[in-house]
Amino acid sequence: MNKTLDLHALIAQLQRSSLSTALRLHARLLVSGLHSSPFAISALISLYSNLSLPSLSYSVFLSSSLPHHPPSLFVHNSLISALSSNSLPSLALHHFHLLHSHPVLRPDRFSFPCAIRSCADLAAFEHLLAIHAVLFKSCLETDVFISSALIHAYLKFGLVADAEKVFGELPERDVVLWNAMVNGFSQLGDFPRAIEFFDRMLREGVPLSRFTITGVLSVFTTTGDLLHGRMIHGFALKVGYDDGNAVCNALIDLYGKCEVSEDAVKVFDLMPERDIYSWNAMISAHENSGDHAKSLRLFAVMRLNGVWPDAVSMATALPACSQIAALSHGREIHALMVVMGIAGEAVFVDNALMDMYGKSGSLDDAKRLFDKMPQRDTASWNILIAAHAAHGLAQEALKLFERMCETGVEPDAVTFVGVLTACSHAGLVSEGKKVMERMKGEFGVEPEMEHYVCAVDMLGRAGRLEEAKELAERAGEVAAWRAYLWASGEEVGRVEEVVERVVGRDEGEVGVGCWWQMHMGGRGGIGRWRR
Repeated sequence: MNKTLDLHALIAQLQRSSLSTALRLHARLLVSGLHSSPFAISALISLYSNLSLPSLSYSVFLSSSLPHHPPSLFVHNSLISALSSNSLPSLALHHFHLLHSHPVLRPDRFSFPCAIRSCADLAAFEHLLAIHAVLFKSCLETDVFISSALIHAYLKFGLVADAEKVFGELPERDVVLWNAMVNGFSQLGDFPRAIEFFDRMLREGVPLSRFTITGVLSVFTTTGDLLHGRMIHGFALKVGYDDGNAVCNALIDLYGKCEVSEDAVKVFDLMPERDIYSWNAMISAHENSGDHAKSLRLFAVMRLNGVWPDAVSMATALPACSQIAALSHGREIHALMVVMGIAGEAVFVDNALMDMYGKSGSLDDAKRLFDKMPQRDTASWNILIAAHAAHGLAQEALKLFERMCETGVEPDAVTFVGVLTACSHAGLVSEGKKVMERMKGEFGVEPEMEHYVCAVDMLGRAGRLEEAKELAERAGEVAAWRAYLWASGEEVGRVEEVVERVVGRDEGEVGVGCWWQMHMGGRGGIGRWRR
């Protein structure tokens, strides 16, 4: 009896432990002989998984795999879940197949959802179909959690009809299934369908859950729909769903992305407890509102509160360093990344670090980081090309562009903005024109407003005003005419022609007439301007 009580007490403590506490409790389980209990093993596997330490979860599983005492189905499920939730879908699927071929044990309603999610994460469509076929034979496909996982997977593959078929064939649909449809369409980027299913939930009287709230908030956050986001916030307050971290984090994200940082701060300050996602969302909210100093201060306060930053924290705080010329802060974050083993682990973090160095004037550091990166994506090349362009190193930017193409990395629209900017600032007109030709002809990238502005600016700087005018006409964009206007210098006739051509087309912005005044005043306008 005492051992049973001790075991339950230890498991209860494990569920809310930090790493240091978990290791102590793990040692107590070993000393007391309670470590062989399936409940203790499962609790340890889940705990280390929640602490993002799947290697320790795996070690616990292996230590419990004794010939005379093999792991139970409960323990197998805990491991599959731990691997799946820690971005190790291949291992999760491997252990699911081992379980499926086990001489005694068989996957149950808790095994299948993790395996299905792993198929979706791996884009393993054939495996998904095989698992669905097994479910059909075992009569488990009507289980709520399994059906929810199937809907999520089919929508992730873009197979809307299959997801709707699973949903439509269920005899009863609870909130879990509705949430799967709302969140699935949201992640697919089909926001009208996500809202359509949310509306149907309301009309059919389906009780909303916290997951419903967070799912719908993510839709309104992505679409920038502050009005409807506030309505959902009001509903959450009314039903008492505003006290959980998931909902609060989603609200902070909504207000931050919509640049209403004061409301994000209110939500953040009222939270009884905050996790790493809360801090990251609040740091991002300050950054989105342009308050870079507050963003960096909060990053420091987070550490003082005993919350260690993760890769997202670093990538969110780094842009603030370049915006307020805080290179020393950027170097401190870089040092912290090295100490924590985050440097070189994720491309998006290395990109943020390289961008910080490039924009802070430390091009050599940016180049060294680029050369050491174990993996590079299109954004990595774009950042370094833009950094060279900003420093007036056009030839180096062009060489980087050619290296990028030679390595098989496809340039995108952002790449060409960087290359054209480099050509414009250095007066490399012929090279810039060739880049514009290759852009669509070789790479299939349609010129956008930014490309036309760069090209018009390039031609104008070189004094080729007629060519610049022709390109501005082809672009048909007010911004392109502004670039032409600036290039026209004090040729009042050309300026008046631009004003007559586009005046009134940029309502809601600074009008071209105002641009003319600023242009002439800024360049010491003479002649008819003074009259």
